[in-house]
Amino acid sequence: MRILDYYILKEYLRAFLLGLVFLTTLVVVVRLLDKDIKKFEDDMSYWTIVKIVSYRMPRRIAEIMPVAGFLAAFFVLGRMGRDNQILAMKSAGISVSRIVAPIILSTLIICVGFAIFYNKIASPAYHLAYQLERKIPLRLNRNIVFKGVDGNLFYIFNLNLEDQVIDRMTIYEFDDDRNLTQETFAKTVSWEPGKWNLAVGFTRKFDNGIEISFNRFDSKQIERFENPVQFARSLKDLRGMTVKELRQQISYKKKSRQVTRREEVRLHHKMAYPFAGFVVVLIAAPIAIRFGRIGFFAGLVIAFFLNFIYWGVSFATFEGLSEGGKLHPVIACWAANVIYGVIGVVLLWRTPK
Repeated sequence: MRILDYYILKEYLRAFLLGLVFLTTLVVVVRLLDKDIKKFEDDMSYWTIVKIVSYRMPRRIAEIMPVAGFLAAFFVLGRMGRDNQILAMKSAGISVSRIVAPIILSTLIICVGFAIFYNKIASPAYHLAYQLERKIPLRLNRNIVFKGVDGNLFYIFNLNLEDQVIDRMTIYEFDDDRNLTQETFAKTVSWEPGKWNLAVGFTRKFDNGIEISFNRFDSKQIERFENPVQFARSLKDLRGMTVKELRQQISYKKKSRQVTRREEVRLHHKMAYPFAGFVVVLIAAPIAIRFGRIGFFAGLVIAFFLNFIYWGVSFATFEGLSEGGKLHPVIACWAANVIYGVIGVVLLWRTPK
């Protein structure tokens, strides 16, 4: 059995890697170099464009992985069926589930690796591409509007995380009825844990919409527990945030009584999506074995149809409903995997022995 497992695993992994390389190249050439490059401005250097394309590539690879696994499983098992190799294995008393076990187990391991890759490499790289495309220097963030944990509203013109300096910041404070009570402006701001140091600014106080005092200051220290890193993170495209950053963002927004549906959907999507490869392989394997000898292309069409429904249910329907508040994020992002995983197991169980 070890020789058989090695043979099946070798054929599957070779097909998987070839499919992954081919599809990645196709997407980079067609979608990135042809479609996305048209959006770049004329004064952007070719080197910058190359870097943007390179930074986007890891996310494209992660997106393509399920398709590569699906095609590899279908074509390898389909070819083995046409060559009567599956029939010979069954004649030797080897069950269908045992035949596909190396493919399914190796796919599960690959999915775990891609989950780490998607989170640790693809997401940060996507954020770097986002910054380069918008010509934002790294560690520099502009025009930030953020709600603090106590309901105060912050406007920051320029946040430099590298030097830990804020250029022109205004804090708007409100009462329980959301009426403005105080406005504080500072030309420059530095911070340390729990305290912010304001320089060259003023404070205006209001009562029922009427200004009642105006005071200038050269320097002033206030107690604030917000971390400016969180302000910068609020500007990030959710696709460029890691699981850890999303959790921190959700926690912070909940403390400030803000809606977190989009962040929660993206968080669970980031954890559930890599295992789509396992689900589609679980569906592709029994269909390939069933149709391999009698109607390969018919089986391919059926498998593609089922998987397109899977993508539509998972992303277009469930996640859309969740972002609209109609469905819990956990259900929205994991339900399709569970449903189609069950379908795959049933198909595998009902495959002729």
